[in-house]
Amino acid sequence: MIVEQQVYFMIQSDEYDPEQITRYVGVEPTRSEAKESRRGRKSGRLLPPRHEWMLDSGLAETTSLGEQTEAVMNQLAGAWDRIGELTAGGTTATLVMLRSFEPGEHSNPRGLILDAEAISFLHKAGADLWIDEYDLS
Repeated sequence: MIVEQQVYFMIQSDEYDPEQITRYVGVEPTRSEAKESRRGRKSGRLLPPRHEWMLDSGLAETTSLGEQTEAVMNQLAGAWDRIGELTAGGTTATLVMLRSFEPGEHSNPRGLILDAEAISFLHKAGADLWIDEYDLS
């Protein structure tokens, strides 16, 4: 059984802080964190290693990955060229898809299809796709 599903778009940069990324992209992030703005609990190292700008889908974690992906893509509809300019200069952009599972009798396999338009937008932005799944057994 799927316990949690989350989709967000992340931009990471050594050069641009989250406010600069927001101004450049023209979209307000859901959350952001400045480079080395906190210490890791266990390691004591300064985290995160790069500036991070993230845009969540805004939908419940029970919403399908496909619907969450569409919501994120729609929020970035006019920004793909600007994101592509950032990635061409060394900034990274990633669509993150996270799904956590808990075993049980009602578990069924789930799939995800990204259509050609979504893949084209990611390509135009120079963005990667990251799908992360966890078995919580």
